[in-house]
Amino acid sequence: MILVPAAAPRTAPAFRRLIDPQHLPSAHGGLTVETLPPGVRVEQHPSRVGESVTLVLSGGIRSAGRVLGPGEGLYHPPGSSCGLTALPGAPAAVLTVRPLAVPGDQPAPRPYPVPFAPPRPDTCVAGSSGMAVRWLATDDTVGARRLTVAASIFTTGGRQDLHRHPHADEFFLVLSGGGSHLTDSAEVPLRAGDLVFVPAGEWHGFRTGPAGPTAALHGYLGAPSLARAGHQFRPTAVPEAA
Repeated sequence: MILVPAAAPRTAPAFRRLIDPQHLPSAHGGLTVETLPPGVRVEQHPSRVGESVTLVLSGGIRSAGRVLGPGEGLYHPPGSSCGLTALPGAPAAVLTVRPLAVPGDQPAPRPYPVPFAPPRPDTCVAGSSGMAVRWLATDDTVGARRLTVAASIFTTGGRQDLHRHPHADEFFLVLSGGGSHLTDSAEVPLRAGDLVFVPAGEWHGFRTGPAGPTAALHGYLGAPSLARAGHQFRPTAVPEAA
């Protein structure tokens, strides 16, 4: 588990590599966050075979002919490119999720950015209580190949029990509220703005704090859906028969 406190810079301009595959070779991809001053434009650099997601954390941007606010974003198929312009009035913070390309990947037939479709109604995840998920970028919603992005809400007292994803890394960014990141041996306090990166196969879970609901962004690097990432529960010990 890697904890990145206060992941999104509050001042602009700023650029931060949250997870960098060059420094973490085992990672299935990278995460960056950029804060743009009002009116500033930057270019998203294309990759011939690599995909990515751009997601607005705060403020607003104009991109691909659309105005995007917090929680909205674009999926960039391999070979696509576009500019991001922060709207007037306040800085805009943007999270970029970029999985590693794999040898043999092919460019997209139509490399144009794809806006997130309206999220499906809240769904529950097995092994959780008081947790609802909206899937934003998956193979089903935008045609993703090796990444997943979702938004989660935990009610007060909500939790997700210990589990692991054998085929993908997970990231978990607390937007509001807070609680505890759970491992098989410890609890790590999380506050709004903190990001946790969980390598593939590592046991993890989450429990909200007593102050109120928690909103988070999370997703997978290396798999385009929960099913493809795998979802295994931590086995519970069975008492021996007397």
